[in-house]
Amino acid sequence: MLKSLALAIAAASMVLTASADAGNPEAVAQMLRNSDSTNVGIEWVDDTIARIDASRDGYNYSIRMMDCNDAQYCVSNMIFATFDMVGAPGMADYMKINEYNDSYPFGRAFLIGSPDEDSYVIGVDYTFMTSDENVLGKEEVDLFFVILDSFVKHMQEES
Repeated sequence: MLKSLALAIAAASMVLTASADAGNPEAVAQMLRNSDSTNVGIEWVDDTIARIDASRDGYNYSIRMMDCNDAQYCVSNMIFATFDMVGAPGMADYMKINEYNDSYPFGRAFLIGSPDEDSYVIGVDYTFMTSDENVLGKEEVDLFFVILDSFVKHMQEES
C-alpha cells in the first residue's frame, strides 16, 4: 500500500516537473538540441518574451515564448518560419497566402510588405498555449514541420 502511494506521488511529481519544464525556454531549447534541431539560441526580448532561433531540415525557424512569469515559465507560444522574397508583392502573392489559410486547418500563413517596397517576407506560424495539460515538446515541433512543409509545397504549386 505504501509502495503504491509512493509510486503515485513520484508519478505526480514527474508530471508536474514535465509540465513546468515545457514552458521554460531553457528546457525547450535543450529539447530542440536533443532532437533534430541545430544552431539553437535563446534571446530574451524583455522580461516576458523569449525567442528561440534554430535550424532543422534546411529551414531556419523561431519559437516565440510569451507571457513568461518571474520563474521564466511561458504560457503563450508561436513557432514560425519566414522567407525573404525579392521584388514587390503582387495580388497573386496575397491570393496564394489566402488560399493556404482557407485550405489548411493548422498554421497561419502571412505576408509582410507592401507593393511599393523592393522586398517582402512570407511565412507560416503555429500558435498554442502551454497551460493546463499542454506542453511544448517534440510533437509540437514535428507538427510545425508538417505545417511548414505543406506551406512550402503550396507556395511552389503553379496556380
